[in-house]
Amino acid sequence: MTTNIIRGFIGIKSNDGHDAPILVVADILKKAGIEVILGGYDLTVDKFVEAIITEGVHFAGISSYNGGHIPFFIAVRDRLKIENYPFIHLIGGGGSTISPQDITLLESENGIDKIFKSGEAGLSVPFIKDHYDFCNVPDSPEELIDGVKAGNKLALSAFVNLAEDKARLDSMLQEKIGRINMNEGSEQFNQLLNEPLGANGGLVKQALERSKYLGNCLAQLEPSGNSHRSVVIGIAGRGGSGKSTLTDELILRYFNDPRTENRKVAILAVDPTSATSGGALLADRIAFMYATDKNWVDTSRVFIRSMASRGAGNGISFALPDTIKILKSAGYDIFIETYGTGQPDMGIVSLVDQAVYVTTPDLGGATQIAKEEMLQIPGTFVVLNKNELQGARHVSSLLQGSIKQENLFFTTAIEHNNPGVNQLYNALTRHFH
Repeated sequence: MTTNIIRGFIGIKSNDGHDAPILVVADILKKAGIEVILGGYDLTVDKFVEAIITEGVHFAGISSYNGGHIPFFIAVRDRLKIENYPFIHLIGGGGSTISPQDITLLESENGIDKIFKSGEAGLSVPFIKDHYDFCNVPDSPEELIDGVKAGNKLALSAFVNLAEDKARLDSMLQEKIGRINMNEGSEQFNQLLNEPLGANGGLVKQALERSKYLGNCLAQLEPSGNSHRSVVIGIAGRGGSGKSTLTDELILRYFNDPRTENRKVAILAVDPTSATSGGALLADRIAFMYATDKNWVDTSRVFIRSMASRGAGNGISFALPDTIKILKSAGYDIFIETYGTGQPDMGIVSLVDQAVYVTTPDLGGATQIAKEEMLQIPGTFVVLNKNELQGARHVSSLLQGSIKQENLFFTTAIEHNNPGVNQLYNALTRHFH
């Protein structure tokens, strides 16, 4: 069992479409209690480095089955050094395409920790837990505050790590203290301070002091002094409704909009933590075709962060409120995609300026619609996505009977320049100038 929650980013290098092995590795890591961010395939050096930095990970794994791995690994390592990323820990594999001589050469390079041979995927878990169980919060976060306000991605990423660590401590403290009805300063409370916090935690009093310190760092952040106010949009709905693809299409329109020339945007993508292992598969980046590609958008103005729920429920993460505060202080507009399990949860509504509920033609009949709580909230934008599928006409008529026309949108997000997505984007950004 690890002391810290370990986060890693894994992806397949450019010009390589072998996705099956990395999906196996991702599943192994999740079941071992690791938060694994799946970046997909055909990732350039730029995409690897950008993701590693904004995701604030302990390690990154590169999969290569088509050659060119030696210069690619070294190029990623060198770029991370140039960017002063503090956790340069690369691992990887590629079966028989990476020879023993290649492995020896790569592992001799500083920052390239381990190359796994064919059949050694199961060995990745003990290696990761032995080598990367460390705190990813900087020792002196106060020194990064000016960088956060200026929008420096390395500083922003470090502060999101800080917010997530504070949320982790607060969750453990709540579980420990919340079970006992006591007043601060009482004899019972003072006795509790010297008890251990969890199997691998320090004492309760140390965790309280640490949480207070991290909270004081976050309290020094104020909203950006930019001329525009940050807009926060929350996109909720069941898994498979197309939220990630819809978000990506909205981001493309954001960068084609002349009103956003001096604005920048962050995407927070929340996925559920496994209740059995404590790990998580954070895979929304795979659908962000436009938002991660400098050929479509100005990636210097995009900040993407994948977040695990870590038991928060309600479709959100415990660290989400502080993460929003961090990004607002840097002047980012923010799109938040919640995870979709069961009926959409309400947690996102109170955190955003505009809530969007995404559904599909298999929503069900009138009774099922009545159960969807987000449909009952005035002002929520309701999107019937995958509108080309069978059953769309019936569900659209049901929705039209209960949702105001100006709040109802019919989209096919996989269709480029879809009119419904255009209408949704225009409604979401109607206050831009």
